[in-house]
Order: sequence, then C-alpha cells, then structure tokens
Amino acid sequence: MAEIREVLESKEMADVIKAIDELKRKYGAQSDREQFQHNDAEHLWPMALTRIGKYKPDVVLKLLLDDHEYYPGYKAILAAGFGGWLIAPHSKEIREALVAQAAVMHMDQAEILAGFDTPFTLEKDIAARYLFTGTEFLVEVYDCLGGYRAFGEAPSFDELWDAFDSVEKTINTAARAIAYLHHAIDRFGGPGFQFVPSLNKAVSVLDELKSAKRAYAYSEKYVSRSLLHQRWSQNKQTLALLYSASTIRINRKTLLQIISEGFFSYEDHKSFFETWVGRARYVATHIFARMKGDPDLERKTHRILGEGKIVAFSPPKLDQIELASFDRIFRNYINP
Repeated sequence: MAEIREVLESKEMADVIKAIDELKRKYGAQSDREQFQHNDAEHLWPMALTRIGKYKPDVVLKLLLDDHEYYPGYKAILAAGFGGWLIAPHSKEIREALVAQAAVMHMDQAEILAGFDTPFTLEKDIAARYLFTGTEFLVEVYDCLGGYRAFGEAPSFDELWDAFDSVEKTINTAARAIAYLHHAIDRFGGPGFQFVPSLNKAVSVLDELKSAKRAYAYSEKYVSRSLLHQRWSQNKQTLALLYSASTIRINRKTLLQIISEGFFSYEDHKSFFETWVGRARYVATHIFARMKGDPDLERKTHRILGEGKIVAFSPPKLDQIELASFDRIFRNYINP
C-alpha cells in the first residue's frame, strides 16, 4: 500500500483538489468570507468564540445581527452557542452541546441537499462535504469539535439540561417579574406618579400571588424569592433578552420556550432577531433605566445589545388572579 505522503502529493490528488475548487466556485454557496482575505485578525472562528476564554456575547450578537453570511453554518454555530449562554451563562458544557447539535444539523441538511435519501454515490458525498457542508465549516467547526468521535462521545443537551434543576423555572420567574414591572411602569410611570420600579416590588407581586389561591399552583410555575434573586444578581446581562423572548410567539410556543428546550436556531429564527433584540433594548431603556437601585442592570444590558433599533411593545396580559395580586400590591399607586 502506498505511503500517505505519496498519496497526498500525487498528481491525481492535485487534480482532485483542482476539480473540487472548480465545483465550489461554480456551484458552492456564495460567501462573504473573501472580503476578509482569510485574515484571522479580522475573522473570528466560531469555535474560538464558543470555547476560548470568557464568552463574549456582545461580539457574538453583533455578528448574528450583521448582514454578512460568512460561510454556510457559521451563524448557525454562533446562534446555538448564544442560546446556550442565555439559559446557562456559566456553563461551557451547555454551549458546546448545543453547538455540536447545530453542527450535526448543518451536516445532515447538507446530505439532504446532496440527495442522500437515495443510494449513496461518491458524487453525492463530494457535493455534501465540499459544496453544502463547506470546507471552512469542516476546518473551523467539525475539526475543532474533534471530528466524528466528538459527536459520538459528547453528552447531549437534554442530558446536561436535566442536571440544571429548576433553572428553566427560575428563568420563567425572572421573565414574569419583569412583566409585572413593565405593567407597573406603563400604568404608574407617567407624570404625577412617583413610582420607582425594583425587583422587590415585582417579588411582592409574586409573594401575593403565592398566597392568593392554592389552586393557582404557584410552585409549579415559579421559584422561591432566593433563587430569583440569585439568578437576577448573577446574570443581569441576560434578563432583557430572556424577557423579550418570552413575549414573542412562534406558532404555539414563545421564543423563550424554544431557547430553553434547545431548539433555537439561526436558520429557523433569524427573522425574529431584529424584533427580539429591539424589544430587549426597549426593556433596558423603558424599565431598567428607571431602576435607581440597580444601575448595573441597564449598563450591562446595553453593553451586550449595543446600539440599534428600539422596538416598543406592550407587556403580556395578566390573568385574573395575577391582576388581582398586582392591584393589591400597587394599590397606593392606583389610588394616590
């Protein structure tokens, strides 16, 4: 059998590479990558953003919101990691599991495009690998993840998420607390009112709700005051995005539910990005900016979201029990 060096340096291999390059130029997905001239000082590898050093959500979000495609699968990987950071900001394992899941989906889609639902051929394999998956994806994502072994050995998102006891419920509680503040500001934040929003006021509504009716099944929906305070204080920069995601409905679910279940993807949800981030900016300016006791909240939120369009929106409706609890807590503002 020939030595591998002989194979790699052979004329036949050179002809194969030349032919693949021609196929990519003629039939491959158009990419903005050429403008970077493969300058690594300007181009950020997605796995470097996911794995190396402290996660930089502001950098990732800026890339997700820009108009460049870079190369197929690039933003899919960034979006998967960003979704993992939102729900578990301090877990690299959650981010990597979602990134691996997104990588598999990208490669599966490439095989579908190449016609792998019919018998295998070498031509289909070449098309799937080099045209639809893409060489850059194979280098910057697949290889960096560790190749095919990584997909077989890595824990799934569901396995990891099951160990994060009460986190999803804590996220939902935080989002609902912001909704109560949103309602309060819309009703009592105008001229003539001396209302200053705070987390404690939102928690008071939750406490009132807890004692209102046992039938409300409070413990099935919300977590304790201490868990909410912990999430709020340790993950301030995620709160506006989590709340705004809870207000966007996609079919029968909210965007927040989709993210929490590990199904958030760039391809499926990119049309919602501008509204989502615009609403989060509105939360920062309309709600967080008025919270005098927590100045870091607005500052950290703006640092992640950056400058851009602000999308005003109304808070989600409260059910009758919530509304009664809300009115009892804020009765001094209702009847000044």
